[in-house]
Amino acid sequence: TENSLLAASGEGTIQSFDLRTKKPDIQSEMYESELNCLASVRTGTKIAVGSGAGTIYLFNKDQYGLHSDQWPGHPDSINTMISITDNVVITGCEDGHIRAAHLYPHRFLGVVGHHDQELPVERMDVSSSGEVVASISHDNRVKFWNVSYLEEMDYNKTKKPGVLPKNAVKSKAKRQTQMKENEHQLPSSSRSNRTEFFSGFKE
Repeated sequence: TENSLLAASGEGTIQSFDLRTKKPDIQSEMYESELNCLASVRTGTKIAVGSGAGTIYLFNKDQYGLHSDQWPGHPDSINTMISITDNVVITGCEDGHIRAAHLYPHRFLGVVGHHDQELPVERMDVSSSGEVVASISHDNRVKFWNVSYLEEMDYNKTKKPGVLPKNAVKSKAKRQTQMKENEHQLPSSSRSNRTEFFSGFKE
């Protein structure tokens, strides 16, 4: 609301503050990993929270004691997050990847782009038109990504988050590597998809 402030913390909680009384209001339960970032979604009725464990927690507005939904699947920490539409967020991650995610239903749309040497993405912002996202990383570069195509995507054809075959390796490091290799590269990404690479070869 206009009279409250919401903050995420490294201790693993979110805390709302009443600006009229200048006092803390509602604090969430403590989560296992730090909570790094917040984004308002669903016409302001929900708050998406990115965690160090790669999970997005969804809270109902003004009900911050416990999340109403959670979405694991990011292979690394979510350091920053911005909403592009009421149902689409872009996440900047510890592995240098910038990802687009659809909230309801939960779907990874793909990789928007990457920073060099997979250095962590620290901050992002979006233009007033919602078509260009800027990101900054430890490589000391600000990169710009045209994400206007997100408005035209068929969200029903994208992958569910973090889904790997049943015989996939159980090692966390190997699992993270395999998930990254299987990620879909969006038009703004400088990398190509595996299917596109082999499409030029004759049978």
